Amino acid sequence: MRMKLMTGAAIALVLASPAFANSSNVNQNDTNHTAIVDQTSGNAGSSTITQSGNLNYATVDQSDTALSGGTARNASTITQNGTDNDADVDQFNTGAGAATQNSSVISQTGSDAAAQLYQQGVGNTSVIEQFATGSESATVKQVGAGNVSNVEQSGTNGSVTVDQGYTGGNSDNSIANVDQNGVNGTATIMQAGSSQLATVNQGGSDNNVSIDQIGQNNIAYASQLGSGSFITIEQIGTGLGNAADFTQSGAGSTLAATQDGSLNSVLFSQTANTSLASFEQTGTGNEATGSQGGTNNLLEVSQTGIGNEAGTIQSGSSNTTRITQTVGANTSTVTQSGTGNDITLAQAGSLNLSTLIQSGLSNDLFVTQSGAENTAVVNQTGNSGLIDIDQTTAGAYAEVNQSGGNGNQAFITQLSLDAVGVITQVGANNFASINQ
Repeated sequence: MRMKLMTGAAIALVLASPAFANSSNVNQNDTNHTAIVDQTSGNAGSSTITQSGNLNYATVDQSDTALSGGTARNASTITQNGTDNDADVDQFNTGAGAATQNSSVISQTGSDAAAQLYQQGVGNTSVIEQFATGSESATVKQVGAGNVSNVEQSGTNGSVTVDQGYTGGNSDNSIANVDQNGVNGTATIMQAGSSQLATVNQGGSDNNVSIDQIGQNNIAYASQLGSGSFITIEQIGTGLGNAADFTQSGAGSTLAATQDGSLNSVLFSQTANTSLASFEQTGTGNEATGSQGGTNNLLEVSQTGIGNEAGTIQSGSSNTTRITQTVGANTSTVTQSGTGNDITLAQAGSLNLSTLIQSGLSNDLFVTQSGAENTAVVNQTGNSGLIDIDQTTAGAYAEVNQSGGNGNQAFITQLSLDAVGVITQVGANNFASINQ
């Protein structure tokens, strides 16, 4: 009853005195409390709720409109200590005011916390902090320009979803930051608009990152430290400039990136065993660069469009590299080392160039280049060898150096014009064929 009276008094004050700033302070101790703050008119809405105990619920609803030159600022702070607590904040700001800003801070300590936030306006900021050992969930939706969302979780089975203009209304100049320090965490960021930035850092094992960006000047960063983690990135450009930067340092990690648009760029690093990376780039100005560390490696890159470029470094054990580039200023540099090697590279059309180095044991290497300024230089060292280069042609040049091993084979087929050739093999029972 006391809670209802306090809330009623606050609403009555806002309605009766619209010229004054809204303000509300609620403190609740013990379990099973509900706090409801409704500030849907007036200027500079402000609410602070503090709850200590379990099974508490807090909800804040704020709305304001700023006239030209005026100020509308909704501000909400919710602090909850205990288990199974829930916080829900809705903030709306509209109008032509100089400062139509929403700000929300939700801090939850305890297991199984849940936080939901909706903001609509200009210059929205959101901070959600959840510190617990159990499951936590945070959901943020922001519509408007200049959005900033920061979410931090420390528990197991944490879940974060950030939507900035993705499901209704673009959100330009948006920033989303997620930090999760626990196992089995999931972070999903969805952004639509221009000049978007998404950053996810995960510190535990078996974590999952998904980033979807639509628009231009999109940038996505993701870093995972633990094993068994997964990163999925999709960037669809309506203008210039998609960029993705990934780091995975745990064993058994997987990375998949899809980019469609202009000036696409992927930079990646995988440093542990049994990791897998796959990229698909469509559009102009594609570039993929990175490295992969040991055991059961697999790397696939597919690039379609103008300005293709891929560089990769892969090390140790059951290696496979496949790179496909279609129509453009193709370039590819691949370095692969030790054990079950296999490289398949196909470049179709334009300023082809390939420099491939492969090392030790069950080597295979195929290069196919079709049309324009072809070059392929290969250095393959040791054991079961086989190199096959096919250029169909223009400025062709192909060179193979194969060393050691018994029964090495190398074929070059270049259907003329500026064809050259060159094969060098060291070892026993070699076979070489050049057909120009």
